[in-house]
Amino acid sequence: MTARFRRCGHGSGPMHPGDQKAVAEFTAMLAARQHPAPWTGRGDTAVRIGERGLERGRPLPDQRPDADPVALTLIHPDTEATLTGTLPCARSLIHGAWTDSYRLLSHALAGRTIDPDLTLEA
Repeated sequence: MTARFRRCGHGSGPMHPGDQKAVAEFTAMLAARQHPAPWTGRGDTAVRIGERGLERGRPLPDQRPDADPVALTLIHPDTEATLTGTLPCARSLIHGAWTDSYRLLSHALAGRTIDPDLTLEA
């Protein structure tokens, strides 16, 4: 006798609420990644780390909005704990304004450490 599963990758039937939440978060992340909100120089920013990763960066309070490079500290997306010291970041590495949708792409949320020799210069 073969086991029959109710759902596969493209199965029919209602989705479990946990599946619906995961799909909604993933869809929001893809939309935010394709169409980032522009960063105005104020508030937290999404900074490109590596090829696919994004980290949450916070500019210094006295930072000018049009500065290049921007002085940032990387912070944890949930706890807002500081992950690095102040780093000069080229504006070309800023993806856009930080939104919670980017959490799934952050190294810190995945439990990976950020290289202490990280440079954010173009």
